[in-house]
Amino acid sequence: RAVILTSATTMGGLTPLLFERSLQAQFLIPMAVTLVFGLMVTTLLVLFVVPALIRVQGDFGRMFGRRRAAGNLPAVAGD
Repeated sequence: RAVILTSATTMGGLTPLLFERSLQAQFLIPMAVTLVFGLMVTTLLVLFVVPALIRVQGDFGRMFGRRRAAGNLPAVAGD
């Protein structure tokens, strides 16, 4: 929730600058566009991609953890 609130308020604060037509604002509009779209992409990455990568990391940890545990089993007689 904190990520969404922070991103939304920053994007909302910069949005009026995108529609400003004064000469001084013309120099700031490219910066505002970059920040707004960068925040949108970053918010989506933080909310969807990062949790997915953490889940994949946990899956790899369990997969390799089982192999390591299985490799430490004592040898069976007759092998």
